[in-house]
Amino acid sequence: MLVFVIPLKSAKFSNSWERVTQLFERCIKSVCNQTSLNFHVIVVCHEKPKIEFTHSHITYLTVDFSPPNETNPVAKGDTDKGRKILKGLIYAQKFSPTHTMAIDADDCVSKKLAQFIQQHPDSDGWVINKGYKYQEGSKYVYIKRKNFYKMCGSCNIIRYDLNYLPESAEYNRGYGYYR
Repeated sequence: MLVFVIPLKSAKFSNSWERVTQLFERCIKSVCNQTSLNFHVIVVCHEKPKIEFTHSHITYLTVDFSPPNETNPVAKGDTDKGRKILKGLIYAQKFSPTHTMAIDADDCVSKKLAQFIQQHPDSDGWVINKGYKYQEGSKYVYIKRKNFYKMCGSCNIIRYDLNYLPESAEYNRGYGYYR
């Protein structure tokens, strides 16, 4: 089973919560469009977004840890994202995943991922080298033929046991831990 983990930015730290919510709804529809039902999605957030879309394979995991320090905006976002990914990965254990994939809340993914994982349950994982870049509202889609993983956070699928997770999700080493 493939478990997707989606860290969602807090409404307090977004320039437009409405925009974050719209992009997230597009993302979650993309993820839940899998051709195999052998997947689950964990959305880790401070506030559950109000969206129309629902699916039985989605779990919202709300966190109550205090948002990161506002003095360093880069560290602030990365630390919050890293802590949420870590919390989601540890929670994923409940679903007995073979693999996990962290997804940025504004990205879309192939509908064939869960089926592919189901066919290769013992593989260590994959790095997605080729992908598409799309700006919402644009009339263009760009293909990145190589090194896609260098520009996109949603391009690693890892066998679950290779995550080497700490016992507690409160292990606060920031985003660098997950990289």
